[in-house]
Amino acid sequence: MLKVSNLTKRYFKTIALDRVSFEVAEGAITGIIGPNGAGKSTLLEIITGFQNPDEGEIYFNDRPLPAFKEKKEIFSYMPEDLAIYPDYYVGEFISFINDVTRYVNPELIELLNLNPVKNKKIRYLSKGYHQRLKLFFALSNTKKFIVLDEPFDGFDPVQLMEILEFIRSENQKGRTFILSIHQLYDAEKICNHYVLLDEGRVVTTGSIDTLQRRFGEDNSSLEQIFIRALQ
Repeated sequence: MLKVSNLTKRYFKTIALDRVSFEVAEGAITGIIGPNGAGKSTLLEIITGFQNPDEGEIYFNDRPLPAFKEKKEIFSYMPEDLAIYPDYYVGEFISFINDVTRYVNPELIELLNLNPVKNKKIRYLSKGYHQRLKLFFALSNTKKFIVLDEPFDGFDPVQLMEILEFIRSENQKGRTFILSIHQLYDAEKICNHYVLLDEGRVVTTGSIDTLQRRFGEDNSSLEQIFIRALQ
């Protein structure tokens, strides 16, 4: 169980996060959703230890996680702007990750369809394949808690379907996911729990059923729920 308690982050006079609190159950696929500028990336950076909050705490299994060293043992994190060595060939990068982590799952390479581009330089990859390589980087370990910032940018509909199936399969193997997503239609396809964030504040949390009862009707889309929640 991950518990975020009263996280606050300020940049000079701007409040990026304002007393943000929520919980993520083990085995969930939680979507941090909201418009651009809502504070999603800042929140993920604090959870994973790449930034420090001005106030608040992160708890894992009821134990505070104050230090980056402890967080990096728990979380595997893919930032939105992750830069991968552009002059490496894809195959070289895969070998490099293998040398560093001692964990490269051939099934992962196959599922992400990276074999066809192994002999291609990273700088020449399409955005979709670059996203696949970033996912490979984030998942080439045995950590059970995966945090991904905007993982679906750059995919066409077929690629997106493949990646969603891949995340579901990893989730079924026992991995917990936190996904920052600004496209609500994509979030609705994969997540089973949501944290709605706007202007640095938590608007509401819950499953789609819970949010429908709270803000809409049985067939309300996540986008309709979010609009009503902000009114």
